[in-house]
Amino acid sequence: MIIDMNINELLTAEASFMLGTLTLESNIIGVMKYEDGAILITQDSPFYPKNYKWPDQLHDHGIISIDDKELAVTKVYTAGLINGHLYIDQEITKQATSPAKIMPAHYLPDLQGISERDLIGKTVTLSVNDETRYRVSAAHSMAHFMSLALNKATNHLWSKIYDTDDLGNYNLDKAVIYQSSITELQSIDIYRFGKSLKKKGFDKNILIKNLDKINREVNNTLNNWLIQGAEITVEYKSKEISDTRLWKSAIDSRVVTIPCGGTHINNINEVKGVNVEIKIGESADFIQITTHCRV
Repeated sequence: MIIDMNINELLTAEASFMLGTLTLESNIIGVMKYEDGAILITQDSPFYPKNYKWPDQLHDHGIISIDDKELAVTKVYTAGLINGHLYIDQEITKQATSPAKIMPAHYLPDLQGISERDLIGKTVTLSVNDETRYRVSAAHSMAHFMSLALNKATNHLWSKIYDTDDLGNYNLDKAVIYQSSITELQSIDIYRFGKSLKKKGFDKNILIKNLDKINREVNNTLNNWLIQGAEITVEYKSKEISDTRLWKSAIDSRVVTIPCGGTHINNINEVKGVNVEIKIGESADFIQITTHCRV
């Protein structure tokens, strides 16, 4: 149930998480009842939302300060504006039309007695829990480095020419990534090895036979990169969630970019330890890679 919102104002909504912002002041431009609480839309937001298309990274949580009250933000979704209606999270995918606008939708389970209608136009302070953001960002950055280390360790297993990453290795990660989950200090990547991959020149059976060796090589490579250190940046065109963003770093003096919409740490050396575990997934067609990191 929508309480109040102005379509023109919603079309100007922005997000600032890609800047590394953790707190800012903004005005509430939309309120709607949702589940057992309420969703607030603000003109700008530092909160990273769960992405409705690729929900790999854990959303932020924190507080919204209104007058003398601090209201808990326990979930942050992406909201999509379609034909004048606001849809939340997976509701967006059920629509026939793509959203005209995507924005963070802050879920508050308890408004502490404040009326929804009294919130429109209020200037509030939005504050992200910085510890959780940092730990999730570390895991996300290491997930990218892990994918590059995996490509390097499996480069010699290809029998045909395939797309390469920016280090010049055949991009196994791109070819078989199926599902990802990024939480505090941990990422889990599921890779699916279908029949089409063998036609492209990669035999999963050779990988499986050498899984322990590949696992050791990935860990050795990652720990060497930790010692070297490498600055990490996020390149963005605008504060639109739907715009393309690039994760950028440098390894062995080579610039590496990966399309990515998430949040990241500033340097790989902020991670003090990393351990990757590679194992067979739910069937022989799947490989699960878990990356643990320590900060």
